[in-house]
Amino acid sequence: MDAGATWDLSQILSKTFAESGATGPIVRTILLRDRQFVGQRFRCEGFQAVLLAGKGEIEFFDQAGELLKTVRSEETEKKAAA
Repeated sequence: MDAGATWDLSQILSKTFAESGATGPIVRTILLRDRQFVGQRFRCEGFQAVLLAGKGEIEFFDQAGELLKTVRSEETEKKAAA
């Protein structure tokens, strides 16, 4: 995600984790492959979200690793424009 993106990552993370029942602190981990940035992982009380570089979406997973929800940047940009 670039600095010009219109979606607010921290707001999306906080809201979606809260909807899942997780309200603790969010811990961010930078993901690297062969010393190259490939994305970020966010954890909150056993739940996690993954934002891969250049993908334009955040995938949210429950405590068992099952996909709960995918938020695409286009969806949040449309809501912001409305």
